Amino acid sequence: MDDKVNFGDVPAGKSISYQQLLYYLEQGREIEFTYKGKEYLISNSSEGRAIWSGQTLVSNSSSDDSISLIQSTKIEGIPLIDLFKQGLIKITTVF
Repeated sequence: MDDKVNFGDVPAGKSISYQQLLYYLEQGREIEFTYKGKEYLISNSSEGRAIWSGQTLVSNSSSDDSISLIQSTKIEGIPLIDLFKQGLIKITTVF
């Protein structure tokens, strides 16, 4: 039996835990979220994962390592990983 927690989808406008974030990223899901009213996307493509705000690449590059990506990407000077851990990110959609 799989010992991973099975997280359901998140209603729009809610926060998710860091464990939920990792679970969705491991599944290859894409995540749309807002921070301070601005929309962002953690995308997943053949080049790897990247973080976008509209057409602007927010992360330094695409990466196959999701954890490194959310650790190294900063929004307003704060690492994205910390924003998720502090519950400051609101989920719009999980694809």
